[in-house]
Amino acid sequence: MAMSTPLSQETSNPSDAPTGNYLEPEHHESSSSWLPGALLDVDALDFTLTSAISEWAQLPPIPSIPSLTDTGAFLTPSSTQTAELPADTVRRKWFTRLTVPEDMPAPQNSSGSRGGEVGQGNLAADENYRTGLSQRLQPRMHDEALPSAEQLNLFANQFFTRFHPLLPIVHVPSFKPTTENSLLFISICSVGSLFVGSSHAVAQGTRLFERLNKAILASWESVLARSCSDALSMVQAAIIGQTFAILSGRPKDLILAGVLHGTVMAWAREADRNALPLPSAPRDLDSEEASLDDQWSRWIDREQRLRVKIALNIHDAELASLLHHEPICKHRLSQYPHLASDALFTAPTAVRWARVYQLTTTPPSPRLSNTYLDNILPSDAADSRFAAYGLLESISAHVSEARRSNTLDNQEVGRLSNMLMWWWRRNSTQSTLHGEDNDPFALQILWHSTYIAIYADLDLLEQASGRDGESAVQASYPLVRSWSSSLAASKCLIHAFLLQRYVEKMRVAAEPAIHIPRGLFHAALCWFAFTRIGGQQGVDVKAFEAPEVQLSDSHAAPPGSLGKVGRDWILADANQVHRLIDMLSRVGRWGISSSFASVLCAAIEGYHGA
Repeated sequence: MAMSTPLSQETSNPSDAPTGNYLEPEHHESSSSWLPGALLDVDALDFTLTSAISEWAQLPPIPSIPSLTDTGAFLTPSSTQTAELPADTVRRKWFTRLTVPEDMPAPQNSSGSRGGEVGQGNLAADENYRTGLSQRLQPRMHDEALPSAEQLNLFANQFFTRFHPLLPIVHVPSFKPTTENSLLFISICSVGSLFVGSSHAVAQGTRLFERLNKAILASWESVLARSCSDALSMVQAAIIGQTFAILSGRPKDLILAGVLHGTVMAWAREADRNALPLPSAPRDLDSEEASLDDQWSRWIDREQRLRVKIALNIHDAELASLLHHEPICKHRLSQYPHLASDALFTAPTAVRWARVYQLTTTPPSPRLSNTYLDNILPSDAADSRFAAYGLLESISAHVSEARRSNTLDNQEVGRLSNMLMWWWRRNSTQSTLHGEDNDPFALQILWHSTYIAIYADLDLLEQASGRDGESAVQASYPLVRSWSSSLAASKCLIHAFLLQRYVEKMRVAAEPAIHIPRGLFHAALCWFAFTRIGGQQGVDVKAFEAPEVQLSDSHAAPPGSLGKVGRDWILADANQVHRLIDMLSRVGRWGISSSFASVLCAAIEGYHGA
């Protein structure tokens, strides 16, 4: 797939890059100054994608003109005509439930097509069978023209202003759309389409996402063989595409994200083999302009690769929690990537970057400490909010690993809780925990969500709600009732309440972080199991004495705000699940939020009808 012609006649040298308008609101230049405008060759982008897919399919693309207003079934399959058991209704609506596409031809079962009767040991394949194999191996092609350059620029603008703060793996000041990074640009546009506010734009973004997947799978080998920047751009495109898949609300996308996660990790590992030389240390920085541009480029390459690793850790933890499997990454906390400060990453020019860079210090070498956790957890994660985010997700991955390996005993619970409290104390002085405007990652919510996973077997609670059908529901009820009467369940619900309170404090204009829908869903699931299945009316007051609850309350604004009012609310209100469902609907930027709400509503209705 040839990708040598720039999409814009402007240079892509970092020194000529825009000045990071998306991240510096006080800068009053046009936020679209980086965009190629009329110089963006949409036909070239379209040809790049189509050529890659067609080369993979070994046939010309088949034109397809679907309805532009048809957004497809993003949430749940259509209802069946026959009566279902309540749990079977939940199973049908589950957010990971795959269905056969309507345009999928029914398999033909003909014994004659195999060249002989079944059971006679005839292994010969006749011509009809060969023809059928050829048709089955031929990819089905659905292609259409890309949106206009104006639409693509709108999508990209929305991505950088609305989504990029939630997953900052692209260096905005130096980014320029070119043919070499066209896959990344298309991936950016697919996610940006979700923020335009129209179903037409969402449908366009979904089709971009689907074409992008085919193009990457068709061209990854040739891209990795080219320059290091091409390979890195492809990995970034894949990670952004994986994020789209996780949040879209379509079961096939979520399962695809789980299937391709290990592949993207392998691509990232291979892409790192040809990374640029390491940047100079701050004290060795050459201030000469030509040399400064080169050193900035090398630093950008290095920083983006580190952020890619953290993004993969985040995806790994999210997928492990959503799909209830063990993490793929090792999540070695003592070897966590050291990221630059946020101010350094958003420096708009090489000169501004050099000024900040020279004030930084080289990451210290690992050294032994008197505190055990200081030796296994990085002490510099607080320098970057994104690093703190990734570290917290990695601790969450350790919870999933312990849960899946059946090692989550009291000792392991204590160890994981100590790690979480250590993380809280390390970050409690940072704006990451107190400045809502400065915390796009909503780390308090993720912190409480991780404790929910410690105190509740969410896989079991999903079974009890109907995920696997009626038989699994009946088998899980005794275990859920036993859990609901435990102290762990009461601790779990306190964290669910605190998580809910943080979401309620979010500004209306704030974009929900990637993990927020999952956190709300798990909180509602715990309330449903506790009150409806377990029949409990209030939490055990001893749960308020948990060390992490005391720690969280002491850092609240004002301290001790959980107090008697909050405790009375938790003790008296058994209808929190309905509030959480409503919140899922209101933070429904992501399709998966609506999917979660639909599943919970079906579970409640099914339980009432049981």
